[in-house]
Amino acid sequence: MRIAFFVQYCHPVGTYFRWHNLAIALKQQGHEIDIYAGDHNWESKIRQEVKDGIDYYIIPALATARFFYNPNDPFAALRKLFYLPKKQYEVYHLFQPFLNSFIPWIFLKRKYSEAIFLFDWDDLWVNGLIQKPIGLRNRIFAKITEYLEKTIPFKSDGITVCSNFLKERLPQNSCIKVLGNGFWPTAISSKSEMRKKWGFNDTIFYIAYIGKTAAELDWIVDAFKENELEKVKLVIVGPPKSLIDQLNIDTNKVLYLGEVNPSEAKEIATSVDLGLIPLENSNFNKSRFPIKFFDFLTVNTPIYLSDVGEIALIGKKMSNVFVGSNNKKDWVKNMPQAIEAFKANGSKTADKIIENFTWSNLAQELTIFYKQVKDNS
Repeated sequence: MRIAFFVQYCHPVGTYFRWHNLAIALKQQGHEIDIYAGDHNWESKIRQEVKDGIDYYIIPALATARFFYNPNDPFAALRKLFYLPKKQYEVYHLFQPFLNSFIPWIFLKRKYSEAIFLFDWDDLWVNGLIQKPIGLRNRIFAKITEYLEKTIPFKSDGITVCSNFLKERLPQNSCIKVLGNGFWPTAISSKSEMRKKWGFNDTIFYIAYIGKTAAELDWIVDAFKENELEKVKLVIVGPPKSLIDQLNIDTNKVLYLGEVNPSEAKEIATSVDLGLIPLENSNFNKSRFPIKFFDFLTVNTPIYLSDVGEIALIGKKMSNVFVGSNNKKDWVKNMPQAIEAFKANGSKTADKIIENFTWSNLAQELTIFYKQVKDNS
């Protein structure tokens, strides 16, 4: 199949890992795929880049993004109509509900009636991540995003979502596929070797938070304050040092390893005894599918998470996952129970169910869905 993805940006953060890895897997399976992207830097040039074998056609922001924010800048969106794809595709797949890529996508939908046009929704933005926007610029951004979140599903031939929570918010007569986030199978390093490399003490039980955002990091801090956690140390990877300095926690209990690259993050995930994914019971967290869920499980490191969202539904079927409460007080209270469960039993080989979530398997599911949508259109 000939497939085009329409996305907001081209730097490796957030949803980038979803569309980029799906694109790689689709190409490995013999499909022709290109990505049409934006660039938040208005001083960059219109260009083509190859990332992991995938062709990116990139149109940078305009200076008007200082007022509108690039994803919903109407001037940048209209500019893209002058740089539409020269190729014709069988599938046009739009990622996220923003004007920058919606405008060329909807224009092409009216031009190529024989193709199928899909929408991928992997975060709830308005009344999810965005609650009460402050300032004119933020309110305009939220208003446009809200309109598109409600409108695009009705204009799409098919919709992919990363969670059942998002599926339930869509029209029931829509053609919908729940498609989670995944991982690439790789060789697992020796835990003892990785612990030695990173200077971990074998008499200490290490629990780790790995991730760029740290909205619920205070849950972990409170767990250390309110529980007597003997010979337990917290490893933090990802958040900036300035944020760590603000944490009110005994520094002897914390090992901050900074901002690392993906291969180093995997080594650290292999080294620790328990991974932590605390998620507040919010619409935003219910809607998304954190990729770090598999970052731990694929190296046989157990996880303690909260009972929120798609990963909690999956985690309840897995032996290496301790699903706690969906509220902070009980999650904090139950952390010693999770630690003791894995101290006593150790980690087990990854459950068979995770094989369903390799990027290759997800791409196969996506291909089947494309054909289903085409047959129904």
